[in-house]
Amino acid sequence: MRYLVLIGLLFFLFSCGSSADKKSTTTSDTLLSNIDMHRLPELKTVDSIDMHFFPDIKDQKIYTRLGLNDSAAIQLFTREEINHAFMDNAACEYDTKFFCFSRGEIVKTLYVAALNDSCHFIGFIKSGGIAVKARLSDSAAAMINAWRKKAVR
Repeated sequence: MRYLVLIGLLFFLFSCGSSADKKSTTTSDTLLSNIDMHRLPELKTVDSIDMHFFPDIKDQKIYTRLGLNDSAAIQLFTREEINHAFMDNAACEYDTKFFCFSRGEIVKTLYVAALNDSCHFIGFIKSGGIAVKARLSDSAAAMINAWRKKAVR
């Protein structure tokens, strides 16, 4: 009878311990799912982009521009393309600036290289003046170059 009480007590202790572990795992999983992993969280509220296309990046007084308010296209650049893998050294200069707006206020400027077939990136300046560049997909670069043809002075 003593052994039966001892086995019952051990079973009770182990069952209580395992449910406590499950609760902490569930809580930590929930906390991890709430962490914002976006590279630039301020881009989540962008509702329009003013694109400036430069024929010669050394002369930024001459450019054409086009406004963009298509939410699907905006989301492509501000949530997907910006989160691609970083590039170490891009062999080209940017040729387009995206001025990203949220409710009429500029929230971020993105620098884009789309003209050169061998070098596509989308970049931004981090705090402290550090330039960061992420790979831009060929399809996104083609979309930008199509808009370039529609842009006006």
